[in-house]
Amino acid sequence: MPGPQVSQAKQQLHIIIDAYLNAGDVERVLTACDYADLAHDGITRKSGEPYILHPIAVSCILAHMRLDAETLMAALLHDVIEDTEFTKEDISEKFGQTVAELVDGVTKLSHSSDKEYNKAASFRKILQATLQDPRVIIVKLADRYHNMTTLDALRPDKRARIARETFEIFVPMARLVGMNEMADNLEHLCYQNLDLDMYNNVQDALQQTKSKRCEYQAIWEQKLHELLEKHTLQGRIKKKNNNIELLRHFVKNDIDLQELTHSHAFEIILQSIADCDRFAELLKDSFQVLSFEDHIRRPLPGGNQSLNIRLRGIKTTLSLTIQTELMRKTARFGVVLGENAPQGCRSAIQASMQNLNVLVDGECAKTTFNELLDYLHQEKIWVYTPHGHLHELPQGATAVDFAYSASLFLGNHAVGAKIDGETKPLSTPLGSGQVIEIITDVLASPNPDWLSFINTQKARRAIQNLLRDQDIDEQRMVGEQAMNRALRLFNRSIQDLTAADWNNILDWRHVQTQEQLYEQIAVGDLLPQLVANHLFALDREQSSNSNRLIQGTDGVDVKYAHCCNPVLGDPIQGHLTRRGLIVHRARCHNLLHEQNQHPENIMPLHWTDENNEDISFTAYLSIEMPMDDEQISELIYQCRKARCGVESVRNHDGKTQVNVVVHNRKEIAQLIRDLRMHYGFPRIIRLPQPINITENSKAS
Repeated sequence: MPGPQVSQAKQQLHIIIDAYLNAGDVERVLTACDYADLAHDGITRKSGEPYILHPIAVSCILAHMRLDAETLMAALLHDVIEDTEFTKEDISEKFGQTVAELVDGVTKLSHSSDKEYNKAASFRKILQATLQDPRVIIVKLADRYHNMTTLDALRPDKRARIARETFEIFVPMARLVGMNEMADNLEHLCYQNLDLDMYNNVQDALQQTKSKRCEYQAIWEQKLHELLEKHTLQGRIKKKNNNIELLRHFVKNDIDLQELTHSHAFEIILQSIADCDRFAELLKDSFQVLSFEDHIRRPLPGGNQSLNIRLRGIKTTLSLTIQTELMRKTARFGVVLGENAPQGCRSAIQASMQNLNVLVDGECAKTTFNELLDYLHQEKIWVYTPHGHLHELPQGATAVDFAYSASLFLGNHAVGAKIDGETKPLSTPLGSGQVIEIITDVLASPNPDWLSFINTQKARRAIQNLLRDQDIDEQRMVGEQAMNRALRLFNRSIQDLTAADWNNILDWRHVQTQEQLYEQIAVGDLLPQLVANHLFALDREQSSNSNRLIQGTDGVDVKYAHCCNPVLGDPIQGHLTRRGLIVHRARCHNLLHEQNQHPENIMPLHWTDENNEDISFTAYLSIEMPMDDEQISELIYQCRKARCGVESVRNHDGKTQVNVVVHNRKEIAQLIRDLRMHYGFPRIIRLPQPINITENSKAS
């Protein structure tokens, strides 16, 4: 006999599903609920509540989104295989193969004593199942959301671990499939559990300025209503709870508390796309526009379609999202809508799913998991085909990356590209919003030089697979040609190489013949630029640490660019020059300029170990507040407390510049968080290089 809590939960579920499911489906869901109750009989959660309350709550979350009966049944049964004696076969026999597959898709693996492996393998399994049926990730996200609402029963360290995992994986996954309302709710809970002091400070600032904010919001709302009425546009204005967005910007250090309390947001829901366009034009004529983006014609990843416009007021800024009712619903629920979502949304989500499909191809679960994390957190761009189909790519991706993202045929036979109608080389880096058309020739084939500038695993694997399929004589010819092109930077050719040069190269690469070296180049195992650098770089004054820190650069002259000062853990690229291989941060403006001019001299680089503490780097921070001597002394103390050295501290132009000595990028991020907390959350930015100022400095 179920207790009152369980009976009440079952009754609540019954009421919700009765409103939209037919009688037969309601009966199936309630039968699954009773089955799950039986399976979890006697099991309790950390809070002491009967365990069955959790799957019922997950099912209710999905029922509020009006998910189908099979998804609700899977939600009710999602922990049965993992936590009870019932099997996938039992569920299949009772509720059908589809429900059993959904439940199995969200079931964790625990075949190894290696917890990290189990975690990685479980996530890869979820990805694989999601690609077969997107309802798997929908159930998993609802499961994680309810777990996040009940973290109070856990130890602080476990709460933080679950919140960090949620923030790193489930929040971006929810956005990837267009479930932005779920993502916002998860993100909000993450901030509460990861840094409660910071969260409370932001909430206090919002509360203290609430009356003034409401006053400004009312003024904006009145102006917007008047504009709609004056031009007889039928629609509604909805105040947008942008606390999540403000928190996100604050955590990322994009704005300070003062800016945060003067930012407002509204949603304008109109009847048609034509009305959206018309209202946007009226706003441009009536207010000072800070930015405007058309994501109706060019949807964002996840399928979000809207016109986004920012306006400046006397003392505030206003962010407006202009969309139809269906667009608004799609932006909230994404993949949940299935075939009812607009084609643009489905196309955008499919583009992201294709990227996930590349990730699960690998055999190693840990590699897949690490690549998933990289993919979810790397800065992305979105570009479009001439027909408006979206492709999501990492920042720094080139026309070749786009070609392989679009199709294997386009990639393998690409000879050029039109970017926004203008013919460009295949090595051209792409930017968000561009329209790309690939020019092909059926007789063309991939060039091993492409491996020096592409940025996606899909393109790299496709090129290497094709190069390896060439016959041995063709490989050697291709490798020789590629090496000749690389030597041109040093005004050399293969004919200029002496016997001593060849002995040097072959000994360095541990191969016996020139032909074997050409084969390595042809299949992408060796960049010809590194061979040229090894032989002819002019400046050989570098520390051996440089080579050990960066993969694949043994025997190569490596130096760090002074224009951007990369630190261990930064995304990096290499620029081959006559003075050696120069390491830049991936978004360095100088590097982007060089990539446009001479793409053959740019190559991707990766750190060997991002936690090496045997070498130090200098990073340059700007704190947007002036400091007196006492505050500077406290700053030095805080840096040393964080195990960071201090080279100098200076006041300049109302800001404090501090040069700190760190081991890696993570230490910089942690130091910035600590200093913001200590000094009342000023904005702190990392500078690419120190500012040249003549004032006296106070050094540690």
